[in-house]
Amino acid sequence: MESAAWARNFATTLKSGNIVTFTGDLGSGKTFLCREIIRYFCGAQTNVSSPTFNLLQTYQNIDHNSDSFTIYHFDLYRLKHSDEIFELGIEEAWYNNLCLIEWPEIIESILPKEAIKIHLQTLKANKRVLSIKS
Repeated sequence: MESAAWARNFATTLKSGNIVTFTGDLGSGKTFLCREIIRYFCGAQTNVSSPTFNLLQTYQNIDHNSDSFTIYHFDLYRLKHSDEIFELGIEEAWYNNLCLIEWPEIIESILPKEAIKIHLQTLKANKRVLSIKS
């Protein structure tokens, strides 16, 4: 539950125009954190599926007290060449939307310098270490 609470708390600091990347080993919790962030903006009952096979899922925030924006959830694990990211409309996604990007290493050279980078590391006994760079 600590991870879910952390993700919801972190989500309160996010807004349209933010880009957040998630790196770490398989099973380290990248998709879990993305799911909790999306549910913060879109409602707790939102069905959030991993975009592993589609590479991208989008969601609309429901907070009517703020500007409306789309959440772009990218999973680039299966991306073979960095040029493929442009076919997914990543540059459009960066403009006034919230982007959550798992496995961003293949596009590291084109990421805006303002991207918030989260790295997850799994330790023994199901413990995780999370580090953030912005």
